[in-house]
Formats: sequence, C-alpha cells, structure tokens
Amino acid sequence: MPIYEYICQDCDEKFSRLQSIHVSEKDTSCPKCASNNVKKVLSAFSYSASSLSDLTSSLSGGGLSGGT
Repeated sequence: MPIYEYICQDCDEKFSRLQSIHVSEKDTSCPKCASNNVKKVLSAFSYSASSLSDLTSSLSGGGLSGGT
C-alpha cells in the first residue's frame, strides 16, 4: 500500500496515511480536527545512494536508451 500525504483545508494540519489506492480524499479524515476536508499533496521520495549510483550508471552506459 502506498503512503499518501494530505493537508487539512480546515486546520492546515499536514499528515500522511498508509492507504489503499481505492481510498478517496472524502474517506480520509484529519487526525487533529477530524474534518474530511482534506487534499492530497505532492510528496517527495528518496533513493538510497547505491540506487542513485545504479541509475546514473545505467543512464551513462546506455542501459536505458530508447533505440538503436
């Protein structure tokens, strides 16, 4: 299940939830004020240093090229 980040439109509380992809904003309530007036926010994600090195190596070595 993915982790979604939300902001409450009533009290400005930012929070995250581990939820099914089938759960909508209207089914999510703020942990601070219990309002259902929440919006999903774009969240950042991270890579480990080794994963980033692997990606960089693949890109520079042509491992992800699109063609010939």
